Amino acid sequence: MKNYLISVWFLLSFFSFSQVQENLLMERFNMNAFNPAFVGTEGREVAFTSRSTWIGVADAPTTNYFFYSGGRKKNLSLGASIISNQIYIDTRTQYALDASYQLEMGGGTNLYLGVKAGATSKKTDIEELERITQTANPAISTNGNALFPVFGFGALLKGQKFYLSASIPNFLNPIKFVKDDTFIGSEKPVTYLLAGTNINTGAFGSKLKPFVSARLNPNGENQMHLGGTFDYKNIIEVGGGYKSTGYSNVMLIVKTKFGLTAAYAYDFGTPSGQAAVTKSGNEIFLKFKF
Repeated sequence: MKNYLISVWFLLSFFSFSQVQENLLMERFNMNAFNPAFVGTEGREVAFTSRSTWIGVADAPTTNYFFYSGGRKKNLSLGASIISNQIYIDTRTQYALDASYQLEMGGGTNLYLGVKAGATSKKTDIEELERITQTANPAISTNGNALFPVFGFGALLKGQKFYLSASIPNFLNPIKFVKDDTFIGSEKPVTYLLAGTNINTGAFGSKLKPFVSARLNPNGENQMHLGGTFDYKNIIEVGGGYKSTGYSNVMLIVKTKFGLTAAYAYDFGTPSGQAAVTKSGNEIFLKFKF
């Protein structure tokens, strides 16, 4: 399994890990991870998410995400986020500031336009590689550190019963800002799409909240996520979903009257094209609304 993990790390390093790739289960709550227009749409709040995959495998991928959203002043909201992804000896951390501007469309519908600006730091601890010999290998970089800029944009159309999100969190190619020996390859912008609605069931103040998302990655496999939750009186939500990568997930969300939301999600399945590998993961989400 260690050799398998090393192989995955090399593939991610060269082809799909240059940008901080978000693979969160509760995308509806973590929309700012890929769309800066989300800032301020739900008021002033702070949130933290921790995501683990391949439970039981040492040095498997983990993601930690912190998000702050300021209040809206004259239709403008500002926020900040930190996303840290780690797999084996490679850690990528994105630091970003976000701005969102609100346009009233009428009928309780608003259009939010956002921009994201920041930087991603990359650190690869080459010394932690388990090598048979210490003889210099030209295929292994001697410098795994890098820093490159991030600039993206997004739009969010939000009504009382629906939302539509489209964004490119970073359209800058990292390879243009780093040296060739830092394990970063050429990468085209990744596009994120997300849409959802809420439907009153007419029973016990409950709602159904279906959603669908897509991550379009020109450098790798596209990903679809279809799911939904059952909301009981805006206190408890239970639901789940299925991703085109071969994983299913279940989730539980609890909301309190004093502004705290806590959620847990668990996913399981067999990754596409890897029939012999069946792994699971989980995600913990906490949010406080001021």
